[in-house]
Amino acid sequence: MCAASIACARASTDPRAAAAGGADDYLTKPFGVRELVARARALLRRPRQPAGAASSEAADPPLTIHGIEIDPARRRARVEGRDVDLTDQEFRLLHLLATHAGIVFSREALLSKIWRGDTFVTVRSVDTLVKRLRRRIESDPANPRFLLTVWGVGYKFADV
Repeated sequence: MCAASIACARASTDPRAAAAGGADDYLTKPFGVRELVARARALLRRPRQPAGAASSEAADPPLTIHGIEIDPARRRARVEGRDVDLTDQEFRLLHLLATHAGIVFSREALLSKIWRGDTFVTVRSVDTLVKRLRRRIESDPANPRFLLTVWGVGYKFADV
């Protein structure tokens, strides 16, 4: 999430229109540099909630699909009755794909939904994450049953 502030040359511009357009603050010219800096600092002090944050996942009910139990509130995954330790990214990837079984996600879409913050990653980072997750949940990672590759497109969770 990114804070947006709008500086406008005309005082007649409607601040409500700017807010409806996604601005967090509105400032008309002329303004002092101190006021601009103070408002920018106030925006930066606001708590930020990244897209797809854990709080929205935690509200989701537990899910069981193909023998995999995913409990977002407890951040727990079980495969055929055994607990599987997953990193935060692995858990978010598994949860996203399992809750959208059969839907193909491009690497770019997975990057935007799974990675948080300003971390620089490439689309090949998705391949590495999928490979790690397959090692944890698949009985034969070389021949996956759950996390499937859609060649030339991306990845999906096996259809129900």
